[in-house]
Amino acid sequence: MFARIGTWRGTPAELERWIVRAREEVKPSISRDAGLTAVYWLVDRPSGTGMIVTLWERPEGMEASERARAARQAATAAATGTVVTTDRYEVVDWLTT
Repeated sequence: MFARIGTWRGTPAELERWIVRAREEVKPSISRDAGLTAVYWLVDRPSGTGMIVTLWERPEGMEASERARAARQAATAAATGTVVTTDRYEVVDWLTT
C-alpha cells in the first residue's frame, strides 16, 4: 500500500474554507481516481493545519493520479491563498480494529 499526504497551513478562517472546499469539490473529484482505497482529511484547528491522506493499493494508481492531484492542489492553493505541500510514502505496516 502507498500513501500520499498533502499538508496545508493557514489562518483559522482559511482552514474553514479548506474544509468546505474538501467536502464540496475535492471529495467528489478524488473519488474518481482509479486505485484509491481510502482518503482521510485531518485538521488541527489551533495550529491552522490540515492534511489529506490518500491510500493506494499500488504505486501505479498513485502515480496515475498525479495530474488530477496537481490540478486540485493548484485550485485549492488559489481558493485558500496558501501553499499545499505533498509527500509520498510506502505503507509498511498497519493495524485496523
